[in-house]
Amino acid sequence: METRKIQKVGGSTFTVSVPKEWAREEGLETGEAVRLYTHRDGSLIVRGRQTDGDGLESVSLPVTESSVDAVERPIQGAYETGFEQITLRATESFTDEQRRAARTIARRLVGTEVLAADADEIVVRAMLDASAVSVRQSIEQTVSVITTMQETVRESLTGETETSGRVGDRMADVTRLVALIRRHYNRSLVAFGELDALGIDRVALSQYHRAADRLEQIATGIIRLDRVIEAVEPEAEQARTVAELLTARRDALEAATKRVVEGDATAGQDVELSPIETGTEIASNSGHDDGVDPSLARLVDQLEQIDAAIRAIERIGLQSAIHPRHQQ
Repeated sequence: METRKIQKVGGSTFTVSVPKEWAREEGLETGEAVRLYTHRDGSLIVRGRQTDGDGLESVSLPVTESSVDAVERPIQGAYETGFEQITLRATESFTDEQRRAARTIARRLVGTEVLAADADEIVVRAMLDASAVSVRQSIEQTVSVITTMQETVRESLTGETETSGRVGDRMADVTRLVALIRRHYNRSLVAFGELDALGIDRVALSQYHRAADRLEQIATGIIRLDRVIEAVEPEAEQARTVAELLTARRDALEAATKRVVEGDATAGQDVELSPIETGTEIASNSGHDDGVDPSLARLVDQLEQIDAAIRAIERIGLQSAIHPRHQQ
């Protein structure tokens, strides 16, 4: 790190010199213009001849396989990376199924549309205006979807509704919101105006990005838990115990993410996530004196994985309380 003194030129202009080595590497000469980016977090970025967001305008990717995944995966990946226009080029020819898949995933992702879907080329355009996006709201919406998924599983356990096996229908909503957060985080690493357009500082965006990854893990864990419940068919008392454990985890998730979005370590502090100690809560109703029934152990395993992700979000929330927030 170098330090530079601020000089006053004339009556009202402040100047600061730039390192000579940096100017030479950028090919800058006396009198040339540089780009200055001031951010809400107090940072000032100086760039030479590079264009802000350079390289994110478009990307062209070859597709060598005829599977649907060969189309969906690169579109999803390029979208999350932050590209504005995504072109897929077939080494042979796209199938009708692949072209339909491109349209389907474009509908799932926020702010995208298919400009062309020909035999040899598929073009997808992301038309998102970062100033219209609230990353905080996207996190809150993701949590809302996940708690709905948790409640669906709980109701299936208690027999309130016949919903088992259908909780996975909401995963597309989680994927869409998490992809949106990843996209703006990745763009902010290259396009320096992205942070100001989002109305958020770099630290907060990084914390939201990390929390979004954990939320996706929780949603996946809930789907797996639902499948295990359907396969195991726990008895009434066992089902009631799992339902209570799941309710506790729903409350803990809401409290943990509240700490992240509010940047307040005391938010939701009255909610504690008691550990599942080797599944004793379920084992007490399993009829096995020597531990957890192997089939019920699968339930415990999924709950413990959900626990780990919630505790990771709790840690992010504690970290967020250290930094002042500049966000929408």
